Amino acid sequence: MPEIEVGTETETATHWAYDVRVFDQGRTHTHRVTLSFQDYDLWSHGRVPPSQVVDACFRFLLDREPADDIREHFDCSVIRRYFPEVDQELPALV
Repeated sequence: MPEIEVGTETETATHWAYDVRVFDQGRTHTHRVTLSFQDYDLWSHGRVPPSQVVDACFRFLLDREPADDIREHFDCSVIRRYFPEVDQELPALV
């Protein structure tokens, strides 16, 4: 499994933003990711820090696609478009 590094958190009025690095087979992939307050509540019910939810999102994605296929910039809600099961499965990863 690739290594995931969730960087510094920036908070806005509606979401958190993170720089995330994924280390996979000698390559580093960088991403700018946002997590809305609503998705955070849905997936974690406030039990863990938002950065852990972002980490879980990446583990979820990396179980389904190669690191090369993950967008450089995205909001975690976009995962639903490609993997509708995320709302049921992600809470178990948090």
